[in-house]
Amino acid sequence: MATRRVGVVLTSIGMQSVGLAAYAVTLAALGRWPTFAWEQVPYAIALSVIGIVSLAALYRAFAIGPIAVVSPVVASYAALTVVLIVIFLGERLTGGQAVAIGVTFVGVAVASTDTRQLRETLGRPTLGVRIGFFATLGFAVWSAVFAAGIRATDGLALIVVQRAFSVVLLGLFVVVRGISVRPLTERRALALVAATGVLDTGANVLLALGIAAGFASFVMTGSGAYPLIPALLAISVLRERLAPNQYVGVAVLVVGLVALGLQG
Repeated sequence: MATRRVGVVLTSIGMQSVGLAAYAVTLAALGRWPTFAWEQVPYAIALSVIGIVSLAALYRAFAIGPIAVVSPVVASYAALTVVLIVIFLGERLTGGQAVAIGVTFVGVAVASTDTRQLRETLGRPTLGVRIGFFATLGFAVWSAVFAAGIRATDGLALIVVQRAFSVVLLGLFVVVRGISVRPLTERRALALVAATGVLDTGANVLLALGIAAGFASFVMTGSGAYPLIPALLAISVLRERLAPNQYVGVAVLVVGLVALGLQG
């Protein structure tokens, strides 16, 4: 909703700025101000660049479509993330854990795919899907780098530094391209952007805490289950009816998450 009102760039810089400010105020109020170190800078720069490019690719892929194909492709980033974590962070999974993660991924793919739309769009150009694959790779690399950064540095501080770099990079882009920030002064648009920034930053904090407390592969698998939330909201709030296969996907996804929780 925010991107439709003010565009991708203004939404991105607005949410990053508000999220950073709210996070800094919260840390100060709680007396949890983190410890900053130069070793956090390379991680922060990498996360900022990869995150901005991946989000731009995601929005472009959704704009081109077909969404019925792009959505499950992008949702599969968590599976690739787990592979990268196992390879580069050295995490080892038991047979039960691997099966639970696999079931969760199947649920994500099925829940995020409307097979009725998929059949209708199979003959369309695949540029959107190719860009979607690029976004998927970007999100997977971002997640793996984020996990590595949390393990190597103060995670709370890393989020501050990463957000600050993102605001600077996006700010430079806005200045160079001469983009007007006036749309952000509209009250409803600003409220949407602010809410997005707070929720997005909060999700990053929870992700960091989860990685620091246990297996990064478990946490990333859980984060990849986000199609469950819009699906449930669509049913309960918007009174939408999902495709039959999506109800099955939601059920499989829940089973996978429960099984994963029992593996701890």
